[in-house]
Amino acid sequence: MKHIIGTFKTIALSSAVAMLPFCIYANEGGNKKKKEQAEAVNNAPEVEVISFTGKRQDNNKIDLLCKVKSNCCYSITVERSKNGKRFSGIGNFSDNKQLAEYAFSDGSPLKNTNYYRLRLTDHKGNVSYSKLMVVQLYNTDALSMVSVTPNTALQDIHINVQLKNRAFVVMKITDEKGREVIQKRLAGTEGLNTYELEGTHTMIPGNYLLEVRVNNTDQLLLPLIKD
Repeated sequence: MKHIIGTFKTIALSSAVAMLPFCIYANEGGNKKKKEQAEAVNNAPEVEVISFTGKRQDNNKIDLLCKVKSNCCYSITVERSKNGKRFSGIGNFSDNKQLAEYAFSDGSPLKNTNYYRLRLTDHKGNVSYSKLMVVQLYNTDALSMVSVTPNTALQDIHINVQLKNRAFVVMKITDEKGREVIQKRLAGTEGLNTYELEGTHTMIPGNYLLEVRVNNTDQLLLPLIKD
């Protein structure tokens, strides 16, 4: 069974770190620009997502697990989409812990493909979003679910493959010319198997295709764009 999912542009496979340029401004306009940059830093959201993963339960619910850190109180809204473009909230919660883990269960996920993200609001009202996680549901003899999201710490791709039985899992990335960039072949065990595609954060900007194949029968194809 093959599933082709629309371009996952906001997977953000970027190794770049946002920072202010190191410049000296010699005029009033330069001072104004430097002030605006400083204000932008002060207004930056103060909530950071450490991890964001999903797991399918036997009752077809999807458990979403996230870890966040912050220096202030905050609220989190869990949002879902069928196409990765238009999102709606399906749950929310608030807290003030500096480092915490949360679990939310989506009791009525969409039939095949679900896009999830977290909308984060800090105590100043600043809003930011987590990177997208795509969850593809299956109903085959071997496979129950595949989820894909960036590892927020390493900026590499994080893949969960939930198997009903032992199976052979192949994960690979090819560039727009069809050349293989990264491949990993592993024997998966029954239950949730977690994989990291190390080195994906070092890929040059461009268009890529992620393929996840289980026993050469169940296949997920996910176009990626690295900015």
